[in-house]
Amino acid sequence: MRGKIAWPVAGALALLPLLVAAVEAQTPRERETVQVGLIDRTFFPQPVMIAIQNGYFADEGLNANIRFIRSGEGQAEGLTKGELQFALSSVEGIMQNVERGGPLRLLAANSGRLSHFIITQKKFARVEDLKGATVGILTLTEGSFFNWQDIALKHGLRYPEDYKVMQTAGAGARHHLLLGGKIDVGLQSIPWAYVAEDAGFNNLGAASDYVPDWQFTTYNVNGEWAKANPTKVEGFLRAILRATDWIYRNRAQSAEIAAREMNIKPSYAERAWDYYTKTGTLTRDLALSDLGLRRVFETQVKAGLLPASLTFDTTRYVAGGYLERARATVRKD
Repeated sequence: MRGKIAWPVAGALALLPLLVAAVEAQTPRERETVQVGLIDRTFFPQPVMIAIQNGYFADEGLNANIRFIRSGEGQAEGLTKGELQFALSSVEGIMQNVERGGPLRLLAANSGRLSHFIITQKKFARVEDLKGATVGILTLTEGSFFNWQDIALKHGLRYPEDYKVMQTAGAGARHHLLLGGKIDVGLQSIPWAYVAEDAGFNNLGAASDYVPDWQFTTYNVNGEWAKANPTKVEGFLRAILRATDWIYRNRAQSAEIAAREMNIKPSYAERAWDYYTKTGTLTRDLALSDLGLRRVFETQVKAGLLPASLTFDTTRYVAGGYLERARATVRKD
């Protein structure tokens, strides 16, 4: 009698681990919220938006909350104070923070080249015509200001003798300032350049023709927080890797999401997808460009924002190991 009872019990015990696993698989995973700083609604943050919409952050036990920070200065403050865990922003502020002894570091690349065009009011037919004009820039310590100086100098225009600058926040804000006649010219990224052209503004050429090597936007972090939270950092990067790859493989859906997020026509978003994927401007493997970082570094030294005595060394600015581990463990969709 005991033997007959023992067999069902033994069978149930053998199945218990499988039953527990099934229940755990069906139980929603508790997620931890991370704050992600973004400059503006452009095409660059699309991997973050896709990772949210497709549940890639959720797969990593993360809930990504978007916060708009307007500039790299907001990035530095947010990451330093712990108000942000990640930021998609420029390289310059990270380099400056490192050389001041700060904890901020680069994690991975988002865009490894400039996708900007010289957009002007209708009355300007050449860059030379912009003498005395007002140029819209992000800030006095970040890329668009220095990129514009390189462009203008090749046309004989020097700062501050030959033009004025206005700090405007991101590309969306510059577009509205152009529409309102508050600025004469701005470096506008795709797809805002397309929107401006159709609104009657002039396009005087691509910034990348003047500045071919430039590490533009990166995913950044407080290195001290990253060391204390490696699982979250690697999970964040795995989600971004999956989202970026998904964007490259899904034109129509990617464009639909970008159009909604940026409040633009789907045709502009489709053209933007074509541009970013065909040129590789959206960095698919998140690899940082050593050449692009060097150009940013040298520009910062020239501007007096980094010490002239420094020797360029990528490893000084990068939180190493996280991206490599994320790549090795990313899920293949």
